[in-house]
Amino acid sequence: MTTREGETAVAWARERWVEVAPWRVRFREAGAGPALVLVHGLGLSADFWWRNGPPLAAAGFRVLAPDLPGFGKTEGPPSLTVPEQARWVAAWADAVGLGPAAYAGHSVSCQAVLELAATEPARVTALVLAAPTGDPVPLRLLRQAAGFVADPVFEPLGLIPTVGEHYLRAGVGRWLRTWVAAGKHDTLAVAKRVRAPGIVILGPRDPVVRRGFAEELTQALPDGRCTTLEHGAHAVVFDAAEEFNEAVVRFLRASSQP
Repeated sequence: MTTREGETAVAWARERWVEVAPWRVRFREAGAGPALVLVHGLGLSADFWWRNGPPLAAAGFRVLAPDLPGFGKTEGPPSLTVPEQARWVAAWADAVGLGPAAYAGHSVSCQAVLELAATEPARVTALVLAAPTGDPVPLRLLRQAAGFVADPVFEPLGLIPTVGEHYLRAGVGRWLRTWVAAGKHDTLAVAKRVRAPGIVILGPRDPVVRRGFAEELTQALPDGRCTTLEHGAHAVVFDAAEEFNEAVVRFLRASSQP
């Protein structure tokens, strides 16, 4: 580990807090440079990005990751719709004094960062969508549920205790209500209103995300790109972290060029 990587790891390990009325919100931060916000997936927290935050910060970015309301160590309501999550992320960004930034979402939170980019385009310079949900196929929640049930077979064993701890803290009720609310979001229609460049990143063994939907989503974005990594399933940011981080750095550096 280089000195810079060690410094970013130490900074990332520190819990930070900010008031976003009516809650006190925990977040993590490391690095300096263009801002990149990591928004965790359903039921998880900022801690889920521990394989991504420090390396991305060491690559020259100011990386921040909040706990969404009701998840991690941030208090919150029984559930939030996708537009409510987007508005909350905007309020948190204002609270920490964050200007325009790139936003990365994982799974269900891809819908929230898309909503943010569509409704407040000045905030978002680029989008990273890791294993995005929002597929408008019939029985979408039933199909997603089948994928979620199958996914642990394709994930590393180290993911199970990490995810289990987060889910227990959030509670099954909050998880389910937030998931059902996300199932009502017209993700493709929102993506067509986005002005920022975006990349869709998939794991080759992801049983949740239909490849056809990933391609439709890519086509809906301006200058949209799609890449399938060599490894990983639905939790691609965790189980293919090095590949994911490299893809993010390449995309953000390319998208920042004139």
